[in-house]
Amino acid sequence: MPSIKERLKYASKRIECVAQNPYKEALTLLAFSLHVEPLWLMAHDSDDIEIPLDFFNNIKKRENHYPLEYILKTTSFYSREFYTDERVLIPRPETEILVDKVVSTCKAYKEPVIAEIGVGSGIVSIMLATLLPSAEIFATDISFDALKVAKINAKKHSVSNKIRFVNCNLIEKIDKKIDILVSNPPYIKRGEELDKNLSYEPELALFGGEKGDEILKQIIDEAVKREVQVLVCEMGYDQKDKIANHLKQYNLKADFYKDLAGFERGFVVKSLPR
Repeated sequence: MPSIKERLKYASKRIECVAQNPYKEALTLLAFSLHVEPLWLMAHDSDDIEIPLDFFNNIKKRENHYPLEYILKTTSFYSREFYTDERVLIPRPETEILVDKVVSTCKAYKEPVIAEIGVGSGIVSIMLATLLPSAEIFATDISFDALKVAKINAKKHSVSNKIRFVNCNLIEKIDKKIDILVSNPPYIKRGEELDKNLSYEPELALFGGEKGDEILKQIIDEAVKREVQVLVCEMGYDQKDKIANHLKQYNLKADFYKDLAGFERGFVVKSLPR
């Protein structure tokens, strides 16, 4: 029977074309299948043990670009673990910047009313509820499935009582005056060729329309209409000029920010018309 080390070497070879760190992923997947810590495997890598069938099945999935986060059913965000499955977009590290922008903005508010459009897995609203305990938070999504996942995570992080989840388009079912509107909406152009791993993520959370920026523009329009004081959004790396031009019709300017890789990734608009 092959040793753990030999099994990991074989698995790493199979996924080396899809994984940035094949050995680490193989180690993580084997630990997941055996219900042990990766460190235990490293300490026993010369042992011969029976390997569960689901390990080989998961390696095959990963070999076919199936996301590791969907296999493990978890994603790390803001150094916390969030439940993740195919009903929601996989959280990205750059979205932490979006949270940071809202938190820094909220220093000027004693009890801010915050609304998030497109809550998805819940990471943004949950972190805001955690970092801003005095905030009143509404989280909307047009997907019932996404809201189910968000509620799982809200319960996991003990903030279910701090967030009101609403199934609706944009903020049409929220009657209260909103101070800060935040969103990481779909912003990819429909028909654009995607990386293979993205093909497993929900289209509803990826595509923003024929041009890609339609939903972003709708959010801006809604923010102005509802007299929101601050708008914070994530966007596509190539959408800065389009967003800036759309804001001009309201005589507004945005502070654009870049992601961890240096790409244009989002914007903050303050003092919207009232």
